[in-house]
Amino acid sequence: MAICMPDTCEVLKILGSIIGDKKILQIADEPWNLAKAKPCTHVTYLCDAEGEQRGAVVTDLVATVYLGGKLVMMPDASLTEKVRERDVDGHLLEALEEVVNMTRSVFNHVEGNVHLRPVPPRPLKKPRPDRRDAWLLEPSERLDLEGECSFGSLRIAMLFR
Repeated sequence: MAICMPDTCEVLKILGSIIGDKKILQIADEPWNLAKAKPCTHVTYLCDAEGEQRGAVVTDLVATVYLGGKLVMMPDASLTEKVRERDVDGHLLEALEEVVNMTRSVFNHVEGNVHLRPVPPRPLKKPRPDRRDAWLLEPSERLDLEGECSFGSLRIAMLFR
């Protein structure tokens, strides 16, 4: 059974509430080519009750630091330093996982969708057609978001098998 994407406005609304800024994210002009994702890109897989990957939230370095850092209320100066040093520590990854956990509620409320839960974020290995993660290159549903914050441009891709 395929997972259906909720209304984009619901996704933007919950993310805006979590990070405290409802205007920073918008629908991306172009889909993010994950085969060309830069280092420090992270993926948080969304799994069903059997542990099968059914979806994923992919965040670039700036989005990873921004989402995790805003949840734990880190000052922008600290977040800027983390991005500059490419320092994505365990605290930021735990906070990112919690952001994805809160966001997935809008996916779980779509009628007919199976219940999903996030697994801890990990560095994204560039997906290839010959690997288990090939579905990331051609998901059945996707939502690409982008934004600008005080320390750079950020990208988020929400993908479903």
